[in-house]
Amino acid sequence: MGNSTIYSKIIYSRTIEKELSRWIEKYPKGKVFLATEETVNDLWVSKFDDFFVSNEIKKIVIPAGESNKKIESVAKIWKFLSKNGGDRKSLLINIGGGMLTDLAGFAATTFKRGIDFLNVPTTLLSQVDASVGGKTGINFNGLKNEVGTFKEPVAVIINTNFLKTIDKENFISGFAEMIK
Repeated sequence: MGNSTIYSKIIYSRTIEKELSRWIEKYPKGKVFLATEETVNDLWVSKFDDFFVSNEIKKIVIPAGESNKKIESVAKIWKFLSKNGGDRKSLLINIGGGMLTDLAGFAATTFKRGIDFLNVPTTLLSQVDASVGGKTGINFNGLKNEVGTFKEPVAVIINTNFLKTIDKENFISGFAEMIK
């Protein structure tokens, strides 16, 4: 087998629904799912609930914060996918910062031995680092990103409107990562 590398398609867009529509049409109806976290859901995702409902996309909301980047949260996503008919032809859309894209990406790469996932990063740090490069993972046994996989998302959709709601500290952290 060759040493080929598959890269994600990175899309810069002002219209999340339009870009997501292009991707979800590639998957069977009822086989597209959404994972997000509480803060992002309250600030952004809930504004698009009509779009998700009309496209038969079921949503799971994980509690916010790095302390939730754990195997129990992954198990919640696995149970959600299993209960709602997730299979190898499914897509998991991950909308959130680095914690969420790492966690839900890991859940996707391990559910049914791997399903497609698409990241919509909502912080500058996740837009320049966490959502690209194929790194997924969770914290385990007190160690950061102790368990994980490498698998590129099918796409990363970047919308800078999300940056309007991040605080100065998180913006500077993302900017420092860009420089690094």
